[in-house]
Amino acid sequence: MAQATTTTSADSATSTTMSAAEAAVVILEQMGVDRIWGIPGAAILPVFDAIHRRGNIDSYVVRHEQTAVFAADGWARITGQPGVCMVTSGPASTNLATGLYGALFDRIPLIAFTGQVNVALLNHGAFQEAPTPDVVRSVTKAVFQPHSGEEIVDAVYNAWRIATEVPMGPVLIDLPLDVQLQNIDFTPRQPAPAPALARATDDEVNRAADMILAAERPAILAGGGIILADAADEFRALIETTGLPAVLTYMGRGAIPADHPLYAGAIGTSCNTPLGNELFNAADLIVNLGGRFADRSVGLPKDLKEHAKVIHVNINPEMLGLMVDAELGIAADVKDFLPRLQAALVQRGKTIDDYKTCDLAVSFAARKVEVDRRTEFDSEFLKPQQAIAMLRTFLDRDAIVTHDCGVSQMWSGQFFEIYEPRTYLVTGGAGTMGWGLGAAIGAKMARPEAQVVNLLGDGSIGMALADLATLAHHDIGVVVCVINNGWLGLIRHAQDGKFGERRISTDLTYGDTDRHHVPGIDFVKTAEGLGVAGEAVTDAAGFDAALERAFAKDQPYLIEIAVDRDAKCSMSGDGSLNSINYYTE
Repeated sequence: MAQATTTTSADSATSTTMSAAEAAVVILEQMGVDRIWGIPGAAILPVFDAIHRRGNIDSYVVRHEQTAVFAADGWARITGQPGVCMVTSGPASTNLATGLYGALFDRIPLIAFTGQVNVALLNHGAFQEAPTPDVVRSVTKAVFQPHSGEEIVDAVYNAWRIATEVPMGPVLIDLPLDVQLQNIDFTPRQPAPAPALARATDDEVNRAADMILAAERPAILAGGGIILADAADEFRALIETTGLPAVLTYMGRGAIPADHPLYAGAIGTSCNTPLGNELFNAADLIVNLGGRFADRSVGLPKDLKEHAKVIHVNINPEMLGLMVDAELGIAADVKDFLPRLQAALVQRGKTIDDYKTCDLAVSFAARKVEVDRRTEFDSEFLKPQQAIAMLRTFLDRDAIVTHDCGVSQMWSGQFFEIYEPRTYLVTGGAGTMGWGLGAAIGAKMARPEAQVVNLLGDGSIGMALADLATLAHHDIGVVVCVINNGWLGLIRHAQDGKFGERRISTDLTYGDTDRHHVPGIDFVKTAEGLGVAGEAVTDAAGFDAALERAFAKDQPYLIEIAVDRDAKCSMSGDGSLNSINYYTE
């Protein structure tokens, strides 16, 4: 098989004979890919071998295929560029499905390569054959299964284009083994330019400005689209120039700093702050910029429409009117829309002299003192909300924190303040347990100078324990903070609130322990067995000292925080924003 000698520059017209597998790698190099995550197997070995021979892309082996796609997802959320993962056929390929589903839900660009049996064996029940395209078709933007070497080239170029076109998302390429081995004459192409994003018309911008000026209590809501569009600066400029109040969805965290004078807080049925929901519920106009009106954000749509008109701006026209009817729906690039809306409002006289001292900022500061919940306790065991507040105080403002789904995520959503975009990584739509460790691996590699923490519960870490070995193997300096209450805590809350405290299969404790009050898995010994240093803590002083030790060196570390098992988390009882009991204990 010929060794490629051609340049990877698309400006060169030189054609070189190489395997289709190597051509795929050359295209990845051309696109700037310098690392992948995955696990090699027989059906994908030609591509892995080409990566090894060329030496331009680093390959990071993980201990479960789901971690490969989670790491690619985390990389993409930090860089804005597609992450790439690669696994073999059969069960390896189906293990990617959950990660692809989460990336599609949150509109994260990534490309997954899977091996496949020879073309002649497709649909013949060969060993480790899986109907991968059929399995993942509904959880990806596109799926390719090339049946010739030339089709592999087309597939990789098209996959990159599709993954990065707005709305972004994951693409999977399923590569039959014999097709990877075919020799082809390959010439690098110039990638197709990205299509221009839709722009709001001048009439739409003016109508939005007029509706805002006509409202008595407008609220400007930033969704995840602000982060994906890198429009946080434009969002903040709009708020500071006009004096309009800002609230954020869960996916919009980081669009404006949590300590900004005109930031009321977060909205939602569980990941919220009291003043955020209060302002949202009192608004007579909601301007949703880059959000979806997801149920966990706005509660019951009928409640919203009883008190507010709606302006909805989203690049994806399918989102307009999907959850909430809008008086004005605009399918447009929010990064382009924001400065134009700001200019229209300024032209109409909607400006303030000093956003830091304006009446709204003063009233927000006073109201937050009244409604914010305590985070310091004199209790026998550390409260989860206190541990999360301590973590926030310790970390740099631009530290990255990744999460899994569960009650630890809810506590974080309520008590962990975010100051910068692309630093608060959550599996927003899918709500995947076991996601945060892989995402932290990708995030740390994308920003190696940053502090990176995976904050999760004891239920979630059980779904990712093996990949602590990945941290150790590649010396990835992620600090894993396990909020251990011995429960599948979010489900226990639901059992207590809706099923008469009939708890079934949610208590994770077992055996006896002299370590602390939460028996069960010894996460510290488990981590140490996998090569990661760690310690367990039960009180504030112990946690503070543990953080100092964890970040003293840029190394993987695990802190098990045995918290009050009876601590309660504030969340909606009926799916609305009006039934939340804001616990103070």
